[in-house]
Amino acid sequence: HLCDDHVGRKANNNLCLTCYWNNCNYTKKKRDHVTSHIRKHIEFKPHICQTCYRAFKRPQDLKKHLAIH
Repeated sequence: HLCDDHVGRKANNNLCLTCYWNNCNYTKKKRDHVTSHIRKHIEFKPHICQTCYRAFKRPQDLKKHLAIH
């Protein structure tokens, strides 16, 4: 260790992460849950259906969509 105290979320027992986009205040303990949530606020849609070329923000949304083909 480079210092005597840990710094960050675990050091102060604040294990929650919060989305502050336009005062959203969505809070979860897992970083990937918050990251996935933040994609709801932006227009980035990297997950594309290879059948109809519809685009989705989250991989789970594409997976649900693929069930209709």
